[in-house]
Amino acid sequence: MGILRTAFKAGLYGVTGGLASVGAGMSYLSANTSIEDLNKDDAWFRSKTYARYNPKANPALQDDCFKRVPLSKIRPELRNDEAALTLDFCRGIWSRWGFWPQSKLHERYDAPPGSEDYTWKTSELAVAKYEPSLKFSNHFEVVQNQGNEITVRCGGSPLQPGLRNSDGLILISARIDREKQEAVFSLKSALFDSAGSYNEGVGHPIPPKIVFLHRWYVRMLVQSGFGKVKA
Repeated sequence: MGILRTAFKAGLYGVTGGLASVGAGMSYLSANTSIEDLNKDDAWFRSKTYARYNPKANPALQDDCFKRVPLSKIRPELRNDEAALTLDFCRGIWSRWGFWPQSKLHERYDAPPGSEDYTWKTSELAVAKYEPSLKFSNHFEVVQNQGNEITVRCGGSPLQPGLRNSDGLILISARIDREKQEAVFSLKSALFDSAGSYNEGVGHPIPPKIVFLHRWYVRMLVQSGFGKVKA
């Protein structure tokens, strides 16, 4: 919890190279990103990947943070290739100012034996191909890459491959809307306890304070990721 809070504040201060306050940073992110809850009808929750990592269909904090941008604001070489656009957006999420504070904290304080071969440097994440089995910062593992969709498992350490009390999935994508001449960047996330047992109809177990931090943190990641692809 302390790592997330520190990373969140550090990232807000770094949004434009030094905003005057966290409040100003939050206003900036609110104006440049959108977020909405996901319901159970979303196709993601019917995928084999989602069922594999949340086999009990346990309740989750699930939302979609997205950003729509005119294609004219995207680097020309990415305007016709959703896979290339998604990859560079993903690289921007994990290698720039949004994730950098958290990555450094994990590298210094959360690198247990057995994680030596994981990717720790944001400079390496900036050029990674995000192929399945890439593990980074001891809390993230790429579990699927379909070109225009990249799925990352989060929460507990990849050192624990089975079900976890702290678990989750992140689905990163970029779509090209020809009709509107826009690119749509999306970071869907679902945070859950895959190991626990819950009665039907029970809500997710994520505390309100973490919900608050999570929803501003994903805004940071999306805005940071966009910086990698903008013209």
